[in-house]
Amino acid sequence: MTRPLKLITAVGTNENLILELFDFFCGGQQYLYSEEGAAIRERFLESTLEGLYLVCTSDSRVQDTLEKVQATIGREYPALSACIHIITLDCNDIACDGDDENMRLMVYEKVRELAADNLIISSGGRKTVTNRLIEAGLLFGCMGYLTITAPDERDPLIRRRTKEYNVLWTSGRSFAEKRWEGFMEDRQGIGDTFRSLAFLPLAAIKRLKTERVGADPTRENDDLAWLRKLPKADLHCHLGGAFDPDLLKELATLLLNGLKVSCERRGRIKDKLVSRLGCPLAQLTPEYLSRLNAPSGKNQAHCLKNLKGIFAALDEPVHICNAILVNELSPEQIATISWSEPSHLADNDRLDWYMACGDLGGSALLQTEAGLSHALRWLMESARRQNTRFLEIRFSPGNYTAAGLSIHQVTDCLLSEATTFEQRYPGFQVRFLVMATRHKEQAAMDAHVTAAILYSGSVMKNGPRVTGFDLAGQEEGNEPARFQDIFKPLHRHFINITIHAGEMAEEDKIWQALYHLHAKRIGHGLKLIDNQKMMGYVRDHGIAIEMCPSSNRQTMGFRRFDREEQGETYPLKHYLDHGIIVTVNTDNPGISRTNLSREYLEAARLTPDGLSKWDILRLVRNGFRAIFLPKDEKDALLKEIDREVYGLILDDFFGPAGERM
Repeated sequence: MTRPLKLITAVGTNENLILELFDFFCGGQQYLYSEEGAAIRERFLESTLEGLYLVCTSDSRVQDTLEKVQATIGREYPALSACIHIITLDCNDIACDGDDENMRLMVYEKVRELAADNLIISSGGRKTVTNRLIEAGLLFGCMGYLTITAPDERDPLIRRRTKEYNVLWTSGRSFAEKRWEGFMEDRQGIGDTFRSLAFLPLAAIKRLKTERVGADPTRENDDLAWLRKLPKADLHCHLGGAFDPDLLKELATLLLNGLKVSCERRGRIKDKLVSRLGCPLAQLTPEYLSRLNAPSGKNQAHCLKNLKGIFAALDEPVHICNAILVNELSPEQIATISWSEPSHLADNDRLDWYMACGDLGGSALLQTEAGLSHALRWLMESARRQNTRFLEIRFSPGNYTAAGLSIHQVTDCLLSEATTFEQRYPGFQVRFLVMATRHKEQAAMDAHVTAAILYSGSVMKNGPRVTGFDLAGQEEGNEPARFQDIFKPLHRHFINITIHAGEMAEEDKIWQALYHLHAKRIGHGLKLIDNQKMMGYVRDHGIAIEMCPSSNRQTMGFRRFDREEQGETYPLKHYLDHGIIVTVNTDNPGISRTNLSREYLEAARLTPDGLSKWDILRLVRNGFRAIFLPKDEKDALLKEIDREVYGLILDDFFGPAGERM
């Protein structure tokens, strides 16, 4: 596949300097160059010259040169005559500052118009004009700078002495990298958020702001491929909602084996289940479970809601009953029963439905250290495959103690597994948030507060540790203000706070989370859009909003704009444009059957006309800005991610570094 090239150069009084450029690109095998020159020329063999832009003064001698060039091209390369475009400056010479200023403005405007990854800057005449062309190319974007010099440009036969030419090429990428390296050297270790993007050529920035993600369904694979390359941070991911059907079956086996549940006991419990359900487990369907729930068929509760009552009637530990049921079901059954998404639910029922989707997995199967380690390892590996570089995992340690583990054993197990994983993959970081649930007993909440304080202590420097505390669960009837006293020990130990608020309930819950619980981040925050003053406060105080596009759509029915759908518009882009630190996260990737790259794509699909790549980079940056880390650690990570993102954008614009032109 040929690539069309555009070349812009200054013109003086020697036509050979221009003709040599035509010979270099279009002369084929009749012109031979030195080894270095031939190597440079080989890079352009699959390209065609579609435009040669000649910048010249109105001086009569220069105009004579142009006539000679055009006449020669007409004879030797007649098909290329139409490729020549003359740009005449409004002066005979560049003899004063005024001439230079006028020339600079005209050159800059033309290069701005032509700027792209196939524009070459060359020198064929006045050095003053050439310098301005190079400046403009660096600013607006170009493939690179080419110069061809001969021993004696006035020699009438000089065009046949090509082996004596000096051919030099500097890629636009090299210019950009050198400029960035100088910037990095002057930063003195100060952390920032992708400041280096300001050093991109303006044509690259324009492309990032123009190209859309999520607007064209036929480009899904291309969009996902680009999103996967980006380093990302996931700040809202629940340990108990992260697993697929195959993993659930593995966890069920680990639990039963770890607790040494005999085959005989498994058989008895299975028989009890079958008897209670009135259906062979291999034939269990969502419809059957729903009929058990409500014979009239009018109850809109999730089909799994009835399981807790069934398990309780068996007089056996719930986690063992759950494991035996999962062990007997096929992966297809698990997927169908757990994750079938209703279309008929009212908005206030959707969150209950969503939360019930995890009832076959979640904490019920994570009651042994082997299961906890296996589940966490699976989650970290899944995240790393999406180039997630920083992962904050929320967990309620007390939920994993039904089979005898203590809160400390649970937490120590997770920290140990995460430490081993980080050592294996040095570019990957994991931190934990202890999570309390609003609608559970205060004793459980107090135990989680104590654990958060213990495991975020100053003795735990670097590496996996607890870096914050989260409050989740049903918002209705559980005002954040009522938890002020419970949170005081967290405040006294300067624990970072994030609160699930404004997901389904009114925006007042967000206000209470901010003022009564001193939240630094808000989980979901979908109702923030209803209070413009609070939006300004959140923006001005750097409070981040943790948005989870797939789960937000499942619980609130937001409209996807790449389909013919109805529904409200997702507020993410409104928040982003308002200057709020909005982040994209997975929430429960198993329930939503998603990953972090897909969440960015879903965010774009929930936005009219999609998101620009520039918007995506803003969201990526926000993710790293909002992580719960000490400033020195965050600065070091931001610097590393800044470098990586800059290189990826250069790859997109100029091609990979190993293939630079």
